[in-house]
Amino acid sequence: MENFRLSLLIQARPAVVYEALTTAAGLRGWWTQDCDFAPTLGDTHRVRFGPHHKDLRVDQLEPRLVRWHCTGALIDLPELRRKDEWVGTELVFRIEAQGEGQTRLDFEHLGLIPAVECYEVCEQGWRHFLASLQQYAETGRGTPHALADSCAH
Repeated sequence: MENFRLSLLIQARPAVVYEALTTAAGLRGWWTQDCDFAPTLGDTHRVRFGPHHKDLRVDQLEPRLVRWHCTGALIDLPELRRKDEWVGTELVFRIEAQGEGQTRLDFEHLGLIPAVECYEVCEQGWRHFLASLQQYAETGRGTPHALADSCAH
C-alpha cells in the first residue's frame, strides 16, 4: 500500500522551510498554535487540534531531512474505532534547493496508507496544512489550527 505523499515547490530558500519545521514559531505559524515544541533530537513535540493530539519524537534534524516518529496520538472522532492510528507512523520532510530561492519539499507520512481508518480525514488535513506550510514559508503567514478563543460568548 502507498504511504501518503505530497511534493511542493516553495518560493522560499531551504533555510526558511527548515526553520518552519524546526522552530516553535514555525510550527505555530503553519500547523497548530497549540503545541509544546521540542527543539532537540530525541525530544517530543506535542501538537494539539482541539480535543485531538499527537506526540512526535524528533528522530532526524538536518537541513535537508526532518523526521518525526509518532509515539502517542488521539484522533477523537466518533466515526473512528481506533483513535490512535498515528502511533508508530513517521513523518518525513525532505528539503532540497531548486534554483534561485526555491525549495522542493517532499513530504511522506510513512504508515498513513489508504487501509487505515483515519486516512481520508488525515489526507485532507495534510493537504490543508502543507499548503499552509507553503504559504507560511512564502509570505510569513500560514493558516494553522487556531487556539480556541476562551473569551468567546
